[in-house]
Amino acid sequence: MALSMDRRSFLGLGALGALTAGAGLAGCAPQAQDAGAAALSDTGESAADAGIPRKEGSETKECDVAIVGAGAAGLQAALKLARGGKKVVVIEVGPSAAISNFAMCGGPTACETKLQEQEDATVTLDQIFTYMNDFSRGSVNSALLRNCLAHTGEAINTMLDLGIGMDLIPDTYGVGFRGRHMFQAGGEDRVGPLVADIQSNGGEFLFNTKAEKIIMEDGAVAGVQTDAGIDVMAPAVVVCTGGFGGNEDMQLEKLNTKVFPLGSTLSDGTGINMVLDAGGAWDRNFAVLGNECGAVSKATVSPFTEDWHNTNEHLGYWLFGGLYTDPVGERFISEGKIAQFPLAVGGEALLRAGKAYVIMDADYYNAVQGDGIFAYLGQPASWISGPVADYYKTTPENAEAHLQEAIEQGWAVKADSIADIAEAFDLPALEATVENYNRYCETGIDEEYGKEAHFLKPVKAAPFYAFEYVPSCWSTNGGVKVDSHLRAVDKENRAIPGLYVAGVDQGSVYSVPYYTNEGSSVGLAIGAGAYVAEEILGA
Repeated sequence: MALSMDRRSFLGLGALGALTAGAGLAGCAPQAQDAGAAALSDTGESAADAGIPRKEGSETKECDVAIVGAGAAGLQAALKLARGGKKVVVIEVGPSAAISNFAMCGGPTACETKLQEQEDATVTLDQIFTYMNDFSRGSVNSALLRNCLAHTGEAINTMLDLGIGMDLIPDTYGVGFRGRHMFQAGGEDRVGPLVADIQSNGGEFLFNTKAEKIIMEDGAVAGVQTDAGIDVMAPAVVVCTGGFGGNEDMQLEKLNTKVFPLGSTLSDGTGINMVLDAGGAWDRNFAVLGNECGAVSKATVSPFTEDWHNTNEHLGYWLFGGLYTDPVGERFISEGKIAQFPLAVGGEALLRAGKAYVIMDADYYNAVQGDGIFAYLGQPASWISGPVADYYKTTPENAEAHLQEAIEQGWAVKADSIADIAEAFDLPALEATVENYNRYCETGIDEEYGKEAHFLKPVKAAPFYAFEYVPSCWSTNGGVKVDSHLRAVDKENRAIPGLYVAGVDQGSVYSVPYYTNEGSSVGLAIGAGAYVAEEILGA
């Protein structure tokens, strides 16, 4: 397999132009308003307490189903509903569907698809459901998980029929099956065929239009209020606005730390807040679709180059399984698990730590630049993604300049002693941690976390290096509670008539941490979109 496909498999990203077309990075995306901010009313009451105000529109649009959000779930739902004869209006805050996270992501996991059949690699519904349900350990709605997964193949095949190219990629992380379907193109080339098909079947899009409130009448859904002065009236509403990666207040509330948004900052929790305002309830699970390309720093503005290298090559060490510490200088996980599953375990580990430090010596630092981390560790066969991890190594031509930049920005230190590192980053436990870690490296036995011996490399040769990383994510996973039919439920677990939630705005099918089979977030979203359409068509 060519390096480019290996790299895309490891990244979990789509075509190289997808990000530019989607305009989704925090450095270039339109900055969303903070939906979590508590604006005061004339009475001094916060909007959160008073509820979202109802403002009658100057215009109404009548339809069968209003869909809020033109991402993975929204487009799939609109496509199937429009083909099924329903009048659909899709409300999208962005200027086009190409700005969504779906337009820039790598590709969904799915079962029983045409590509799997063609390559004699079919993943059955039972196989993928069992894997993911077991991984969740009962923390998700199992019936909903199966229902969403059961519709992933349909969604993939529909996109293939529309000419949206995909490749069935290898089992990047060694989960035991090939579920990931990598998109060949991003941006408008990806979403355009879906939008055109929806429109050809009578569907309508309201772009540059922000949904504000679910209109309720006598306890049932009646439509959606928008900021354009248009009330979209419908007996069924599907909310799928992409989570809350663009809302720092909601990040702090649910994740207890700020997370750098790699995806669209237009996903600001608006859809979740609208469902809560309509009587919905929070679910329990909150996780992130982490940055499997390495890490970001407190100084990061735009983390990737056009060919998906890190803008500073010293952000890649998070992938390599070295010595990581928490903000006091203590280890907090088997670092090898992060190297094995950087997207799932790595994202959650950094989120829980709040920030973390990678500590290394001169031997490690120079080896990464030279032969690369995989060779330095002896090419361990059990590190499935190890051969492509070197895509993120430092290079001799950039290392010195990138290191100096990181030092000047305050997230890297080069020093003659571990004590100097500890002082620079205020890591009081670091010296003892390094002493113990070096002993584990000598014996080949990690007495704290059982990390595999091949990841154990001592920190002894001066100069020493430390790099500070902070959490980042492509999207959040988790939101309001739904039942096994994707109907929003209230605090007494009763379905709210006519109100559905799909994609990552619902928290009932996403586990903590993120599933270890890559493509799960968008896979469940496209499956949910097709499934919710079937539910509405059959109602």
